[in-house]
Amino acid sequence: MDYQTSVELALHLGYEEVQDPQAFKSRYFIKDGKKWIHDIEALMRHLGISQYSDLEDLGYDLNNYHSYKDFSNEMARQEMQSIYQGITHEEGEATYLSDGMWLHPDGTLEQR
Repeated sequence: MDYQTSVELALHLGYEEVQDPQAFKSRYFIKDGKKWIHDIEALMRHLGISQYSDLEDLGYDLNNYHSYKDFSNEMARQEMQSIYQGITHEEGEATYLSDGMWLHPDGTLEQR
């Protein structure tokens, strides 16, 4: 999936954005002490490592990576729509998540 869709999925799954000038695009996403992985090959090249276990040692979330790595943009959008269906109080309206983030029925996020 593309980077923006990966970011939206991470936020939907409860990861929080952390600004970090050393991180890819100056931010990373973390939940329960584990960092979200957008592109594992690029990450491993950037860090100069060759073993998945090294990523785990550095606090990256390999479980969720393997759960979602094969999602296309459309599959990720469907997952976000499913999340919307499960939490919405008023069908057809944006649902507030947290920190100014709103989830729309089509699975997109908006920060207000």
